[in-house]
Amino acid sequence: MSTRGLSVAEARALRADARRNREAIIAAARQVFDRDEQLRFDDFAARAGVGVGTLYRHFPTREALAAAVYEGEVAALCQEARDPERSAGESLDAFLRGFVEYMVANAGLARALAAVVDPAVLADGGIELESTVADLLARAASDGTIRSDVPVGAVMIVLHGIGSATDRPDWASESRGAVELLLAGLRKT
Repeated sequence: MSTRGLSVAEARALRADARRNREAIIAAARQVFDRDEQLRFDDFAARAGVGVGTLYRHFPTREALAAAVYEGEVAALCQEARDPERSAGESLDAFLRGFVEYMVANAGLARALAAVVDPAVLADGGIELESTVADLLARAASDGTIRSDVPVGAVMIVLHGIGSATDRPDWASESRGAVELLLAGLRKT
């Protein structure tokens, strides 16, 4: 028996249930943020199919919820880059192109999260993205796919530029072109 009088199996079931509730809240919030909907914080609970108390137990504020959505999005992007089935060069290409496609598909989400996520959380996500890019660059340089003299900061500046130019009329196609230029510049000649 656990300290609360529940069997180990019951305690595990509660943890699994709590995990599902948390995931449901994050999924609902992602949709709300992506559509740039204006929603009272308490209404996220109904969208997720949970009670208000469950919402507040997991996320005491809108900012905490937005941070969880952002952290999940960054983690998913970075995890995709670590696909063991791809070569280092293929992983780098897929990550950079995927980053742009993600930004194009989720521009509303990016704007909404930037407006409510604490800059420290954004910085943490940036650190994770930069670490992933650094790893991809190092792996691709070590196998001879790309040049070894390109600093990770140069690539990050291109990615930041893409993310900050969403108000341009041809942003999507220009962003895809910028990544293709970046990839061409990384290749050994």
